[in-house]
Amino acid sequence: MRTNLVIIEGASFIFDTNFSGDPKRDRFGNDQRKANLVIPNIDQARQLIDEGFNVRLTKPQEGEEEGFVPRYFVSVKLNYDSPWPPRVYLVTEENDGVLLDAETVCCIDNMWVDSVNAVLNPYEGPNGKSLYVKSMEVFQKIDDDPIASKYSRRHRAEANEEESIPFN
Repeated sequence: MRTNLVIIEGASFIFDTNFSGDPKRDRFGNDQRKANLVIPNIDQARQLIDEGFNVRLTKPQEGEEEGFVPRYFVSVKLNYDSPWPPRVYLVTEENDGVLLDAETVCCIDNMWVDSVNAVLNPYEGPNGKSLYVKSMEVFQKIDDDPIASKYSRRHRAEANEEESIPFN
């Protein structure tokens, strides 16, 4: 088993994700599939900094300086052209996790995300160190959306009714 993997749990995305690789979604017109992942554990963020990863710190907007709590974040990349493509699972209230592929992973770009767990492969190339997604759980946030919650509850109730039908 590899011991140099970076595991980040209880994270969240910061800024827009670009899992579709659409250059129009990227501020610099880049077609790299990537996202910025908040590192909730400060000690882990400092360790990644010590190891040479480009971990950045949020800065307050003008007028928000009072009470501002900075957060550490790092860019993570997805490479579906690899012999070992990433395994990204979307977890919702309706299911335990659906494996997304290169075509369907872009749905994350347009959804509310509650939290993220990621296993990352460190890579050192000519442009420095990068973190590539080996596997990731993305938990969709729908609990504060009353309409989505209503249909989620209805779907679960219908599924339970189907399971309880006796067979002759």
